[in-house]
Amino acid sequence: MKLSVLAALVTTLLITAELTAQRRGRGGQGGQGGPPGAPPTPSVTESQPATGKPKSHTAIVGGDVYLGTGQRMTGATVLVGDDKIIAVGHNLQLPEGTNIIDAKGKTISPGFVCVVGNGMGQGRGAPWIDSVNPFDPEIKQALAAGITSFLAGSPGSGPLPTGDTAVIKLDWGSVKGMVLSEGTVLGMSAQLNANDRERFQDLVKKVMSYRKALEEFPAKKAADANYKAPELPTGGESIMKILNGEAKLWVQLSSGGFNPFGGKRFGMSNDLAAIRDANAIATMLGVGVVMQKPMSAWLCADEIAATGSMVMISPRDRIPPDPSDPDRSGSNLATTAILATAGVPVAVTCPNGGYGGGAGVTTGGIMGQDLNTPHIDAAFTVRGGLDNRKALRTITIDAARVIGVDRRIGSLAPGKDADILILDGDPLHYRTFVQAAMVNGKVVYEKDKEPFYSHIQR
Repeated sequence: MKLSVLAALVTTLLITAELTAQRRGRGGQGGQGGPPGAPPTPSVTESQPATGKPKSHTAIVGGDVYLGTGQRMTGATVLVGDDKIIAVGHNLQLPEGTNIIDAKGKTISPGFVCVVGNGMGQGRGAPWIDSVNPFDPEIKQALAAGITSFLAGSPGSGPLPTGDTAVIKLDWGSVKGMVLSEGTVLGMSAQLNANDRERFQDLVKKVMSYRKALEEFPAKKAADANYKAPELPTGGESIMKILNGEAKLWVQLSSGGFNPFGGKRFGMSNDLAAIRDANAIATMLGVGVVMQKPMSAWLCADEIAATGSMVMISPRDRIPPDPSDPDRSGSNLATTAILATAGVPVAVTCPNGGYGGGAGVTTGGIMGQDLNTPHIDAAFTVRGGLDNRKALRTITIDAARVIGVDRRIGSLAPGKDADILILDGDPLHYRTFVQAAMVNGKVVYEKDKEPFYSHIQR
């Protein structure tokens, strides 16, 4: 299943054109990469078949493929083997017996990733697999909107990293397929009192010393049979997970109360101090953190980028500026574009709703039902100046990075989970409908067979 030399050349030319257009961006903005130290995103020409011998194959053929990374391929094929993507490209050699899905005239996209969600069969807590409900009707409703996975549970908000979280996949009818991971997100507060800050810093130093001692242990044990293995400091388990890249640390920024009318925050026009406290935590760890809804991030994007941190934000959140300093306070619709230009990955979510919406995508929310409109927040970033294809990253690959599962989901690439949408238009356009959704290589939603939108034909 290798691309022919001619097909590879055509693909390279197509992608070169795409990347040139991408660099021009929206309103003349340049292309953005990842944060400092992040691995480069593979180009489409590297989308070669994965190894292994799947039992079954499905090919989605002829659609315009948005990879979720800011790149697009016209009239391409996505080849799936069992529950994984095998290849993405043109003129792929399909195994005998491959199930063909004709997507000509349609758009192919990664499934949308919600960084905060509620319901949708999620379960009650660890071990999450014991309580997920793969037949929750909300699953089909979410799939109709393009959601294929979301973070459930509660990251901590105290002086040390804690939390009970899981990444849930909307694999209708499959308990086993619903829980992608557990514990990939931990949380803590950014603004600590002097005692808590000292305690945290001391614990981080002890854990770092432990990691170094652990690396040196085999050599020292070989030299001295009686040498004892180092012991992890009490309370250091969560910090060890963060340092080892096994969990993302979400940092909650202190703020005023929440306005029930649209998620605006009372008593706050500038949270720069909290953002800089979060940067200090990232510096202590030597690992980027995830800042939760930093309203003033547009004022210090380069500072956030310097720590390798990421941002989760609601573009629809609004706070008024301080009348005494309107140019250095309040919210900014261009925040995501400013952060992206600085190299900060951004994931978007809906505002906190005062009428049952809570803090994530659910059947409540200030728009009535945010479960039906996950792309709205990404579209708001376009209104704020972000290139359309890069805006798609905020609910695909960058959202997956924020919840620590970008190696599995968030983009269409060989070896990743086959969570794929077939749409009838641009992924972020308000008129676009999901025609079909695939999770773990299985078609779990078809528009014409479900009651939500089957009556709407164009």
